[in-house]
Amino acid sequence: MRRRWNGRTGFVVAVLMAAGCGGGTTTPDEDPPEVQPFVGTWDAEVFTVTSDADTSIVFDLFDDVSGSFFINVQRSGTYTATLTIGGLARPEIGTLTVSGGFVTLTPTGQAGSSAPFSFIRDDYLAIGPAPTDFDFNFDDLTEPGQLYFEVQKR
Repeated sequence: MRRRWNGRTGFVVAVLMAAGCGGGTTTPDEDPPEVQPFVGTWDAEVFTVTSDADTSIVFDLFDDVSGSFFINVQRSGTYTATLTIGGLARPEIGTLTVSGGFVTLTPTGQAGSSAPFSFIRDDYLAIGPAPTDFDFNFDDLTEPGQLYFEVQKR
């Protein structure tokens, strides 16, 4: 089964985190304390997208295409994420920020995407649901959906 992802879905992962703004002569904190629990390399254990129009339609990255997803977060909040579908790897580089119970991933040169998060354990994190667009019926048109994933720290 083959699904198409657009650039926004790649990390919505998709998917996540509130962008902060700096102003004037303020120098940003190079190692924001709120980012530190996210530092490391995380591998997806669960990665699903559920259709907004019909919640019985669920794409599962592992069951539907034997794909993979991982994200590496640096102390500064810079991240590199890679979503692999059908043997095609889609890397993304950006900035991760945290505000309250939301994490925002902002790919370089694009708008950020925020999602709620929860640490199930220090080394296991759930993120989502987060709005995304996905081609559920293979017609080359994306439709609104909700991304949810769980990652395990290496």
